[in-house]
Amino acid sequence: MKLTRDSGPGNSEWGLEVLRAEVTRLGALIGAPEAGLVAFEPRDAAQPYVLVDADGTYHWLVVERGEVLEDRTTTSRDELLYWSFDATTYAMAGEWATRHPVEGQDFRVTLWLQQFALLRTLDPDWEQRRRRELADRVADLPPLP
Repeated sequence: MKLTRDSGPGNSEWGLEVLRAEVTRLGALIGAPEAGLVAFEPRDAAQPYVLVDADGTYHWLVVERGEVLEDRTTTSRDELLYWSFDATTYAMAGEWATRHPVEGQDFRVTLWLQQFALLRTLDPDWEQRRRRELADRVADLPPLP
């Protein structure tokens, strides 16, 4: 049986504290730097943050120089966590792939394989979702183990 992270009111202070605690817990599982985790107060410089409407709708926002680059909305805590850790693991994997190049392997493959491993640690379904998204979005996707 799959556990759900969507229990509890998201729009209450308690619900937001539950979300913060889950972000911290999941981040610790993969050794994510605190600065690389989604924030819960507005920030600029293209760093994602979360706001919650009174009706419980989560906004995953990315703002740079006062311009909103992304504003994704959901009422699902799990969806919000996926978006957040997709971004966190992508950044972590990019840093890792830069420090650990694999001769003869496309940099993107090295990055994606590391991201898959990080996502799998958090939730195997998130790894599979990321793989599907890449297959749908990347026209020249090389074979991925």
